[in-house]
Parts: sequence; structure tokens; C-alpha cells
Amino acid sequence: MNIGAFKEWLRTEYVQQNGKLLAVGTQVSRIANCRTVEQSEGDLDEHFTRDGMSELLKHLSYSSEDKAAGRAPLHRIPIDGDPVNGSSTYRAAVNLYRKFLVSEQCVIPNREADDSAVTEEIRRVERTAITRTEREALIKSRVGQGIFRYLVLEVWDYKCAVTGAAILLAASHIKPWRVSTNEERLDAFNGLALSPAFDKAFDCGLITFNDAGRVMLSKRMTQSDARLLGLNADSQLRTVTPQHQHFLDYHRTTVWKG
Repeated sequence: MNIGAFKEWLRTEYVQQNGKLLAVGTQVSRIANCRTVEQSEGDLDEHFTRDGMSELLKHLSYSSEDKAAGRAPLHRIPIDGDPVNGSSTYRAAVNLYRKFLVSEQCVIPNREADDSAVTEEIRRVERTAITRTEREALIKSRVGQGIFRYLVLEVWDYKCAVTGAAILLAASHIKPWRVSTNEERLDAFNGLALSPAFDKAFDCGLITFNDAGRVMLSKRMTQSDARLLGLNADSQLRTVTPQHQHFLDYHRTTVWKG
């Protein structure tokens, strides 16, 4: 477990779905919880490499029904007090460390870095009469960084919105940044966490998603290319909320090259 990097990530980068950092005391507790889990269950990094921590997180799931039925927890962590609450606490800590490891592998899109139009858009934001904090957040959201990135990852539980993969993710806007309001630019539901092929195809308008989340392929992409890239016509978003619908509708009608 990389305690130093995890601690720095919690202190400076990680945000919850409400956009706030974890309280300092909670950060300290989560790190201590992870160390306790390692003492009984082994190195967390090895668990992540093996299966993305899925088996360990399953073992740390212990419900009131399990307790009532007299079933023992699958994990080996000694817990003083209620095993349901104790297991839940350790599971939350391990899941947080999983998010840290996933974020370390995320990609920051470079497609916008050298775009002169983007540079001008950023300059316009810099001239806007808003606070410095708001200005920095908006600019970072333009290049896939900052609070927007982490809010989107939180919505999708640090997994690809389509495949569920937890590697090389990019957090991209659904309704493009350049035509979004400042509020929409930082709206977590105006974003998808996607694996590279899905992210690039979505950004270029070669795929989009219908109201049910089913992928829609552009006729400009051959079926063979789609298949080779893993862009299966049966693929769909793992979930679609009402908050996503407005943005997906914009993408279908304006960005998608049907």
C-alpha cells in the first residue's frame, strides 16, 4: 500500500459526490483502516492487481441479514463491536483506496491541449467576472482535470460507464464544454467516465447513447472497425439517470454523426 501517495491524494485531489473533500479526521481513519485490513488480508496493491479488489470487497460485505442468520464474515479482520458496522467501515476504506489506484491510471485527454480555439475559450473564462477558485475549476474542467473529473468518476464509481473497466479512464463532457454554461461545465452529470476507445468515439460523434443508454453507432464507422475497437452495438451505459438525459439528448442531436 502506497500510504504517502494515498494520503496526498486524499488531501489534495479526491472529492465526494457533493464536491467536498473528506474531513481530515476521516482521511486519517480511512488510512488506518486500510492498514488494518492489510494485516489480515494482505497487500491492497496485490489485491488490486489480481482482480481490481472485487473479491476482497465482496469478503468485506457483511449485512444485518448475515448477522441474524449467524453467518460469520468472510474476512479475517478482528472487529470489536458490531461486525456489520465494522465490516462496512473497512469496506469503505478499501473502496476508497481502490478509487485512488484507479485515478492513478486515468488518462487526461490531450486532444484539447494544442487547440487554439480552446486556448481562446480559456482566455475568455479568465476574463470572466467570477472568483479565482471558480475560474480555476472551469479551466481545469476543459482539459479533463480538477473537480469535474473527480465528480464524474464518483458518479460512475471509478469504472467505465459502459464496460465497467477500471483502467485508463477519461472523464469527458457529454455536452461539449465550449457550448455549456459555467454551471454545466462543472456538472457531474454532464460527463461520462469512459475507456479510451469509447471516449474517443464519443468525443468525435462516432457513437452516442439513446435514452435507455444503448450505444448508437454512426454510419461513418464500419462495422468491422467498430467490432475491432470493441464498440459493440449491444453495449450500453451501466445506468442512466434523469440528470443525464438532457445532456445525452444534446449529444445525439448536435454531436453525433448519425
